[in-house]
Amino acid sequence: FEAQDAGADYAVLLDAEGNVTEGAGFNVMCVRDGKVVSPARGALEGITRASVFELCDEMGVPHEVRDIPAAEFRAADEIFTCTTAGGIMPVSRIDGRRMNNDAPGPISTRLCDRFWTKRAEGWHATPVDYSAA
Repeated sequence: FEAQDAGADYAVLLDAEGNVTEGAGFNVMCVRDGKVVSPARGALEGITRASVFELCDEMGVPHEVRDIPAAEFRAADEIFTCTTAGGIMPVSRIDGRRMNNDAPGPISTRLCDRFWTKRAEGWHATPVDYSAA
């Protein structure tokens, strides 16, 4: 309700200690000093989150899982969300603050581009034969 009252399109959830957990139906990650950071607690440890870590390893992008205080998240260099259906989606604003001149940041852009290139090549996909149905 707080997010809606503030005019936000999406909300990021916090735990009782004020650490970022996830969004409503999506994981959130931030980039601090060139490192992708994912919340340690209260977040779905899903397939797409694991895929982001896999891409980071392939691309030589450091990453870690740890608590992310809300103030640190708000001050991040980049923020992005990830879901199975939507892939990696860079965030351009948080709490009304423009990030990267209101454009996706370089690391989240590279991850997003690589994610969709690999998906088009069949990465993490299983073909289904519907002819027998």
